[in-house]
Amino acid sequence: MSVFRTLPALLSIFCFAAPAFAAGSRVFVLSEKSGVLASTDNGKSWSRESEGLPEGLFPLSMHAGPSGELYITTLQNGLYTLSNGASRWKALNLDMFLMRSELHPGRYRKITAFAADSLRPGALALATKHALYTSRDGGRSWNRAPMGSLEHNHYITALAFGPQGALYVGTSFHGIYRLTERGLVASSTDLPSEPYSKDIAFREEVGAIAADPSSPALMYAAMNFGGGLFASRDGGRSWKAMSPPEGRAFRLVDTLSVTGDSVYICADGGAWRFNSRTGAWSSLSIDEIKRRAPRGEAPLAFLVLEANGTHPPLFYRLGIPAARREKAPLEAAANRRALYASVPAVRRNLAGLVSEIKDCGLNAMVIDMKDDVGNLYFPTGNETALRAGAARRPLDVVALLSRLRREGIYSIARVVVFKDPKLFNYDGHRHAIWNARTDAPWRGAEGEYWVDPHSRIVQDYNIGIARELAKLGFDEIQFDYIRFPSDGPTHLCRYRHRRQNDAFKSEVIGDFLERAKRSIPVPISADIYGFNAMYRFGNWIGQDAEVIASIVDAVCPMVYPSHFGGRYYRRFPGDGHPYRIVLDSGIRGRIITGGGAPIRPYLQAFKMLSPTWGPGYIRAQTDGVRNSGVSGYTFWNARGEYDMVRRALGGKRPDR
Repeated sequence: MSVFRTLPALLSIFCFAAPAFAAGSRVFVLSEKSGVLASTDNGKSWSRESEGLPEGLFPLSMHAGPSGELYITTLQNGLYTLSNGASRWKALNLDMFLMRSELHPGRYRKITAFAADSLRPGALALATKHALYTSRDGGRSWNRAPMGSLEHNHYITALAFGPQGALYVGTSFHGIYRLTERGLVASSTDLPSEPYSKDIAFREEVGAIAADPSSPALMYAAMNFGGGLFASRDGGRSWKAMSPPEGRAFRLVDTLSVTGDSVYICADGGAWRFNSRTGAWSSLSIDEIKRRAPRGEAPLAFLVLEANGTHPPLFYRLGIPAARREKAPLEAAANRRALYASVPAVRRNLAGLVSEIKDCGLNAMVIDMKDDVGNLYFPTGNETALRAGAARRPLDVVALLSRLRREGIYSIARVVVFKDPKLFNYDGHRHAIWNARTDAPWRGAEGEYWVDPHSRIVQDYNIGIARELAKLGFDEIQFDYIRFPSDGPTHLCRYRHRRQNDAFKSEVIGDFLERAKRSIPVPISADIYGFNAMYRFGNWIGQDAEVIASIVDAVCPMVYPSHFGGRYYRRFPGDGHPYRIVLDSGIRGRIITGGGAPIRPYLQAFKMLSPTWGPGYIRAQTDGVRNSGVSGYTFWNARGEYDMVRRALGGKRPDR
């Protein structure tokens, strides 16, 4: 058998089949309502198999182990197992899996990948986004695996054991690694990637990995976001693309497994078989089982265990647990098309900004109320702001908001959070990030002033400012620089206010946003790096798009095409370059966030590093927004000069 001896004429064959499951096959349903349901008669009857599982379970995936045991991974409830022949599920959780969250001290971290070794019973591996754990005794005890150079900027998406016991680790943008006694070894040569600069390339996200149990060197990897199927015959050191099924590009891959000549992929709610000898694809269907699912259960996933062993366990993901969100703020923040305006721009040209908004079919304005240097431009009663010298000559906010309301313009107050020179210098640098080498306040690239995101005082200060702005009448509060520093000697950052040393940065940001959401009576939004809507960086600067989208009412990635590196997406020349960046950012962002909140990207309204700058450049971005299915956008020009936007969109209907 070899994937490298396929017949060219057969590489594009895509056959459809819908085999009936053999008598005695077991089908399991994961349901947010009932937990686990089981059937042995192709869905004609169901029994509840949820004893031992917590109420309000948020299941993510279900796996079958080598000895007939079952495993359930969850969003916030940890890991559970059901031994073969047992009737009660057992938790396999330790305190190391818990979130380091002050608001949710008993909640477990999301399990992003899981693997059970089919050749060595009891060998397990589990990932909670940025941490990797292994067990040799069926989950009774766990060891955290060192991540080396990936410790602070990785996100684990896939795990698989090889025939010789090696553990393969798939990531969101670093490719595939092999865990050895010496640590992680890269195994990503020839996997798809996107060049960012001369020295940096982002690998495509690994959806699943599988090893051929009969051939120690034969591996497979399936990539998310349409990245395709790859095979390796040297244990993952190099990879070769396999022909995809005709007209099919998998968005999110759930599982990948190998039996003889057959490679099985479960993705996007379906399953496919790839014949590694002939190159032919066939489709597997559980439509009949789906139709027979108990009414009112809204199944999240199916696990099919074929009794006659014709295929390995197949896991079909149909959805994820729905977040219980208040709809009114989400609806209010949706479909807002805005211009950004600094305070000087508002003072200089409010009438012109209003005219441009109306003429271009826009309906919102983002206005600096706490800017990049910590200045406040409204009449504040905040004592800390007054003592720190943050209060500047205020705008006439009442008149401003009255004007915007008359014009039907939605008002958004921008609040810069953790980059703040005023608070940095206040009270003897008490709130600043500290430099571990110099024992002095830490400064970022270009002398940036950062305060400690862990500090409750810093958090309360910004939440208090946001509450004042909401009381003044702003329709929405938008947090910017809602992150940890990214540039400069960040390895020297010491966070003196940190309460839990092993907390993910994303957990700190999530706690702040949730505290803000609970106390601010209007919709809130959060600005994030453009890359964080395309790749799961997560713990690098604390901007986990999925977490943020589960809390706020709009996520605003700064998708400026000029900021994506000199080589990024350069295969799309001219106006196709900005279009494709905005398009793919929106599509990938919607998948990554799981639809938790509307995505409202920031678009480029400045010329920097843009050789094709002009009206077409502007229209290319708005076309990308529309075709990606995201909700609205905001144009950014630091000076508030939007002549190019007017030239591109002037006279357009509001739906454009």
